[in-house]
Amino acid sequence: MPHKICLIALFALPCAPLLAKDEPPPLFEITPFVGLRVGGGFKLEDPRRKLDVDGADSLALALDLRIDQTSQYELFYSRQSTQLDRDPTLGDVDVDIEYLHVGGTVAMEGENQRVIPYMSGGLGATRFSPDPGDVNDKTRFSLSLGGGVKVPFNRNFALRLEGRGYLTFVDADTSFFCRSDQDGALCRIHGHGSTFLQFEILAGASFAF
Repeated sequence: MPHKICLIALFALPCAPLLAKDEPPPLFEITPFVGLRVGGGFKLEDPRRKLDVDGADSLALALDLRIDQTSQYELFYSRQSTQLDRDPTLGDVDVDIEYLHVGGTVAMEGENQRVIPYMSGGLGATRFSPDPGDVNDKTRFSLSLGGGVKVPFNRNFALRLEGRGYLTFVDADTSFFCRSDQDGALCRIHGHGSTFLQFEILAGASFAF
């Protein structure tokens, strides 16, 4: 029936008929997300001490271009405003951590088209932007890998739930958050090991056209 009632996430929502198998899906899709991101840390000059990144809310946006019935190209951006663990010598250190990745998604084909699992991934850059603003940003190469489910309600609207991990490659001998003259306490922050790892849980609404 065209207006069959579906129980999704404990809410009763009317579900319009999904795409017929011989009907091409929309070419473009845009998905704003809200999320929670955790993980990541830096070390100080004393290798026995490190500063973890506090878990905090995040905002993200995915722009997708359809390739075929199951796959899409994707431009993905995510931003988190957070703090490092408080340190007696540094005080409060606010930092924005942003990811900009180019990649794609691949849906898993199956009989149940009400819930469609998919895999996602991308390559790009991570930018660390500390506050105060007179401290230099750092940008490093990174990659991401994730998976999720898409719950379509009709041809143009779907709920999207996703988990994604980010791996950023850093140089453990490079100082982070320095001023141009290389002075200041924040120069004592270095990469923790050779990678910076974070995880993110996202929920969004997809609009296709």
